[in-house]
Amino acid sequence: MKPEVKVRSTDQDERLNSILNVITDVDCRDYFSSHLGEPQHVQKAIVANFQKSVFQRLQDSIPSLSWMMEYTPSKSQKDSIDIYGESEAFVVAIELDKNRADQVAKKFVSRIALLPDKKVYFLSLCYPGTAGMNLNECVKYFGYCANLAKRMSGVYAGLVIGKI
Repeated sequence: MKPEVKVRSTDQDERLNSILNVITDVDCRDYFSSHLGEPQHVQKAIVANFQKSVFQRLQDSIPSLSWMMEYTPSKSQKDSIDIYGESEAFVVAIELDKNRADQVAKKFVSRIALLPDKKVYFLSLCYPGTAGMNLNECVKYFGYCANLAKRMSGVYAGLVIGKI
């Protein structure tokens, strides 16, 4: 089980392709094959371990960016970006969330509003939340985020993990 790209704002961006190649190569079975039904604190620990793994792979594979976890772009806001990469010309924001459309939309809007005035590569990486969560609705919002990112001269990709 590996992350699968469901929506992307462009196929022609090499930076996006390199980031997606790293993320879609992560084997997620050890993290998400049996997390459903676990208590919330156990699920949180599983996601934190997965986040560390993705972060380390990105740091090792794309060392030209300065990578951080739980980056807080604003002193006045407590919102943090799960995985953040920065260069002189652009930033990368990767948010890990349950596959909920409202979470995808909320994180995209709030993080984009706080990021610096540079080109933004924004990735929503969604994992199974509950059996009742609507994957189709989540993917629909990936499409909305991709359209907005293009209008703002940014880049977007929405990925899901697992058979949902």
